[in-house]
Amino acid sequence: MNIPANHLQTLTAKTADEAGRWDARLRAPDCTAAERADFAAWCDADPLHRAAFERLQTIVATLRHDRSRADVRALRDEALHAMGTRRRHRMAWAAAVASVMVVGAALAVRFAGAEIYATGIGERSTFTLADGSTVELNAQSRIQVHYSESQRRVELVKGQVLFNVAKNTSRPFVVRAGNRNIVAVGTRFDVRLDPGSVQVTLIEGKVRVEQQSAQRQDAVLLTPGKQLLARSGRAPSVRSIDVAKVTGWHDGRIFLDDLPLAEAVAEMNKHSAVQIIVDDPALAQWRVSGMFRAGGQEAFVNALEEYFPVAVQHRGGQTISLTARHLE
Repeated sequence: MNIPANHLQTLTAKTADEAGRWDARLRAPDCTAAERADFAAWCDADPLHRAAFERLQTIVATLRHDRSRADVRALRDEALHAMGTRRRHRMAWAAAVASVMVVGAALAVRFAGAEIYATGIGERSTFTLADGSTVELNAQSRIQVHYSESQRRVELVKGQVLFNVAKNTSRPFVVRAGNRNIVAVGTRFDVRLDPGSVQVTLIEGKVRVEQQSAQRQDAVLLTPGKQLLARSGRAPSVRSIDVAKVTGWHDGRIFLDDLPLAEAVAEMNKHSAVQIIVDDPALAQWRVSGMFRAGGQEAFVNALEEYFPVAVQHRGGQTISLTARHLE
């Protein structure tokens, strides 16, 4: 039976939960004929019951198809941990988390009142939020979105995101990254979160970057073309920046600016299933600059061979090893 999309929005948490319990029970090896008859009666009692169950089957099938992906496994494990042992019988619905949408290879999930958006290796994807704002996630990035009547709040869990914020002066848009809050009304900006650092680049409009801690609270107002870089244990710095380089990942370009080889390799590895491994500590002294295409691992290692004493070895089709090349 086909149910109009606007009617599907009326599915209650109770109906969704019941569908999850029925799914788990029907999959059990000891499910009885009487229970299957009870399930049929439940479906016949209300068209939304059957719609909820069919929707769940679509979601579960999607998860099964993509279950080998690391980001899907991580979301599944988080759901299990959050639910606790006594609620795991509801995993059939909660792992699907009420609504799962695969866009390209990226993932959008609703769980525990938050919307979670994630990308894996080599994935970039754009999502439109409830207020019309858009978020574009770089590879291996993840955000959690919490909207209320008074505030639009997004937490950058990892990676890099380009925000294009719909203007609403009465409802601030706040991005939490590390120990920083980036507050905007209607603007376009890029936020990158790495271990030990937060980078905020303003493209259009204005944003206020706040730090809150037990010791201090300060704020920096950014204007277009400015970038704030905050590293652990250091005072934040603000500088003028080439915005095109910072946001080059948007169209598949990776700009490496005097990075240690290990960091440059880690940046390239975000965008390809072919992983480069630095197998020789002697290479740590080399620093890399240049522009490369996302996923262009071969072009990257060929450039390294040309400019540095690096030996490249292919191990199967998924790994490239780098060692020092001894000059004769």
